[in-house]
Amino acid sequence: MLSPDEFTVGTFANAAPLSLILPRSSYEETALIGSIDGAAAAVILSGRFAFHFFESANNHDWRGLIVPDVRVEIDETTLFDPDQNDIPLGTVIRTDTRLVIQAKRENSFSRGVPITLRDELPRPKSSKPVFVVGKLSLENGRLNESSGDHQAIAALPQCHK
Repeated sequence: MLSPDEFTVGTFANAAPLSLILPRSSYEETALIGSIDGAAAAVILSGRFAFHFFESANNHDWRGLIVPDVRVEIDETTLFDPDQNDIPLGTVIRTDTRLVIQAKRENSFSRGVPITLRDELPRPKSSKPVFVVGKLSLENGRLNESSGDHQAIAALPQCHK
């Protein structure tokens, strides 16, 4: 349950990075707002186009319930080495000062690009990715992480600021 001060309603253009947008009907999808090249981008988290993204800064057509400033939590038991594995869509990566999610541009044949969820994190001692966790998915209103054959919670909206 959300209290009235924990959400707003609006379009994707109204949503700041790290906003979770919940659908209003079964015909809409859950999305998480990030950025790419300084422009807002919506990463779809559910449905047929999960982990596809599109620029959302001027998108006044898509709308929903906006939960701003969601907190991303990482389950440290789900780490894997990105140098030893292909990085699947939906993977959350901590690299340099950024937390990113691997997503694919809509109508693209690319393998995916990093969408920044959070920037200006403390700089690590190495410029290589510090950690990678498995794929984000939405299940019963919670963002879950799955890596390989197991499932564990890796990130979920903390609706309390």
